[in-house]
Amino acid sequence: MSVSSQQYADLAWHVYKPAQSANYDRGDDSAPKVVSDGVTFHVRAHVDNPRTGYQGTIYQRRDTGELVVVHRGTEFDREAFKDGALADGGMVLNRSNLQAEDAIALTREALRLKVADEARNLTSGPVTTTGHSLGGTLAQVSAHHFGLKGETFNAYGAVSLSWRIPEGGHLVINHMMAGDAVSAASPHFGETRIYARPEEVKTLLSKGYDNQTHWSDSLRPYSPAMWAAGMTPPSTLGAAVALGGSHSMHHFVEVDAGGQPDRSILANPQARSLAQQQAVQIGEYRRDVRQMRGVLTAVSRGLDGNARDAIDTIRGPLEPGEPAQREPRKGAALDPAALPEPTRRLLDDSRGHVQRLADQHGLPWDQGMENTVHAVALGAREAGLSRITHLRADGGQIRVAEFDGLGLKEGAVDARQAANRPVDESLQRLAAGVEPVAEVAAVQPQERQAPVRA
Repeated sequence: MSVSSQQYADLAWHVYKPAQSANYDRGDDSAPKVVSDGVTFHVRAHVDNPRTGYQGTIYQRRDTGELVVVHRGTEFDREAFKDGALADGGMVLNRSNLQAEDAIALTREALRLKVADEARNLTSGPVTTTGHSLGGTLAQVSAHHFGLKGETFNAYGAVSLSWRIPEGGHLVINHMMAGDAVSAASPHFGETRIYARPEEVKTLLSKGYDNQTHWSDSLRPYSPAMWAAGMTPPSTLGAAVALGGSHSMHHFVEVDAGGQPDRSILANPQARSLAQQQAVQIGEYRRDVRQMRGVLTAVSRGLDGNARDAIDTIRGPLEPGEPAQREPRKGAALDPAALPEPTRRLLDDSRGHVQRLADQHGLPWDQGMENTVHAVALGAREAGLSRITHLRADGGQIRVAEFDGLGLKEGAVDARQAANRPVDESLQRLAAGVEPVAEVAAVQPQERQAPVRA
């Protein structure tokens, strides 16, 4: 790749600037531009999807024609609920990401632009990808999907998501600050490079992480000898909170938190040397953060979710580029019109009830709502319903029922999981026929206790 790490960082920083959805032809001088290390990148396309909170930009290097797909990270200024609760929260709790389909679609557009340029005898490509935080996660997802190279900054690792993405490899370089809890929370697709500041090392030490004690050894932290010596396990949560500033993108560019000129951590070789010197201290902290995230995910996923995770583990990860190669084979399975009539009726029932619920609570119709419609229909079918006559939201669950004049059948889905489950995933399962009884049984036991009323 001729795009440098610093240039990737500058693009990942620039994408945070407000922009409207737009497309620009190659050579259009009116297109917004970024100059990094003397190299000019022009915007070819910008996408802003308010339904999911996703924003992303395709930049093209003017001299070589290389295309870089940049996914914007968590933007709590405008999309706190969608980016924070649904996208970021969905990754931790449900192994999903509400914006992944948008990111894949924009990357597909960059690949199309490359082909279009070449058809005009213009030098173009390769296509690579980058992003910070949530944007880095999306970069890992899209890089794996299409088999592309890229670089990320303080990304939440995509390996723990339900996309069958393998850990490691060399397609993506993942840059991360030592104290950043977000990048520590999940394993990464690609290489990892850790940078440390002296302030981070001091903070970790103050929270109980030294550079000698292997706290992750289950026999050591709680042994009587260590307690007698005054050594107590470190405060992982306290360290993560104190090091919250480590997550900022400004560490990787040439401005500080206040917008004043500064030195990028990428240009500071001592930062990587310090991280290597403090490998035990930093490694123990980051391992503890990942363990905390794993517990949260397992608890929130429940029996049904963990069963699906086990199935994914058995099936194994997909090779880089394999998801894109599989796309043409999905075909009719993803077309709702190709579903059996009983399944289409369930979808229609679900859409009507979810739309009514959204109207009652003044909720905008977005991708999360569309995901919910299909997930509710899937949950209803798995519970043995042929129609949805009643639906209500009940403390984090969406409860559905069918009353046929003689008896009542009931089911429920987790509202957060429903909002984050991609439509295609639900459609594939709806098209695949009746799910195994073992999976249905995990959802049903508590769902027949009381009638459901609209």
